[in-house]
Amino acid sequence: MKRRICSYDMVEVPDESYVVTDDIGEIYLCDSRCLCIWAVLLATKPNLNEKIKTQAVTLRLPDREEMTFDTISGLALWATSNALHRAES
Repeated sequence: MKRRICSYDMVEVPDESYVVTDDIGEIYLCDSRCLCIWAVLLATKPNLNEKIKTQAVTLRLPDREEMTFDTISGLALWATSNALHRAES
């Protein structure tokens, strides 16, 4: 089995990780912090291709629940709220 590497921290991700899927492939992220930073960086990237900005993405949570977002900005908004909520807990 191939190792799964976090797209932000560049370390091996645990089994209970976040997975972002689009038409091209999967992105693995260690935790809510990595998901938040990665999504916000992508959503606010200057000159980001319009196709990437407006494509739908699916997020698989550590508990295996799946959520679908219409845009990367929608994912970034949810990820920010989720990361801040977890930080307060």
